[in-house]
Amino acid sequence: MEDVMEPGGRAGIEKRERGDRRKSPTPMLSRFTFFGGRRSHGRREGEDINIFVDRFGQSLFLVATLVILLNVLDAFFTLLFLGNGGRELNPIAQFFLDLGPLAFLLVKTAGIGICVAYLVLVNRFKGAKVGMGIVFVIYLALLGWHFYLYGRLM
Repeated sequence: MEDVMEPGGRAGIEKRERGDRRKSPTPMLSRFTFFGGRRSHGRREGEDINIFVDRFGQSLFLVATLVILLNVLDAFFTLLFLGNGGRELNPIAQFFLDLGPLAFLLVKTAGIGICVAYLVLVNRFKGAKVGMGIVFVIYLALLGWHFYLYGRLM
């Protein structure tokens, strides 16, 4: 233990039971990730990339929510088109469709949900925001394709 200055200006003994938690980087998952987090930026000056934070911005929340919503719309249109004589070209999706629509929906939403959650957690790392943007644009294009097909169906 080392001597430290107490708030009243007196020299005292440091009362920490464990070492200084600030010496190690913030882990990806901690008790603050989901409840009570305060960190929205790095601890030290210039620390803003390749770090984990436990508070995320509104724009990231909006994009993550939109990706999940677009995924649900993709699943809806997929089932709609399959019910009208269409066929699934993705062999993995077809495997789960063969198990039933509920299995397809559960795997599709859970899979995208896990991927989006991961991209949110690592959003301060190089490439994560680009990855989230790419997923968002792909889903927008896919939704455009679904609207085109729906127009031809009607």
